Amino acid sequence: MSQSPNPPGYERVLADHHALKDLLSRIDQALTEKTSSIAEVSDLLAKLGDRLVRHFSMEEEGGYFSEALLQAPRLISRANELMAQHPKMCTCVRDLVPGVGEVGPKKDWWQETRQRFDAFREELLRHEQGEDRLLQEAYNRDIGATD
Repeated sequence: MSQSPNPPGYERVLADHHALKDLLSRIDQALTEKTSSIAEVSDLLAKLGDRLVRHFSMEEEGGYFSEALLQAPRLISRANELMAQHPKMCTCVRDLVPGVGEVGPKKDWWQETRQRFDAFREELLRHEQGEDRLLQEAYNRDIGATD
């Protein structure tokens, strides 16, 4: 079966998925190696929050989901379920960094941040896989192979 040309925004969404995964990898490395300062890790986590807001906005307003749902209207309820997760994940990413007291960070800052990050990353990757499956089904493409 022949595939139609790439839909509008297709390459941009793929590039954004790669950039998100790269940032997740950089944060993972910083938390694992502990060679970055707490301020640097906190900055990376803040960047993740900013990128995620832009990413979700692009998906919702950039027409990519709309275009996919024109191709496969049967997927509307699944797309709505996925998009309903966006605000919760934006809130969760802001809560990744444990508090820093007046004197400095909590004693278990690294461990607590690692646990929060791992749980968030797992949820985000599961969400992105759900979006990829929806888009694959809508366009009959295997976009996950390029992620």
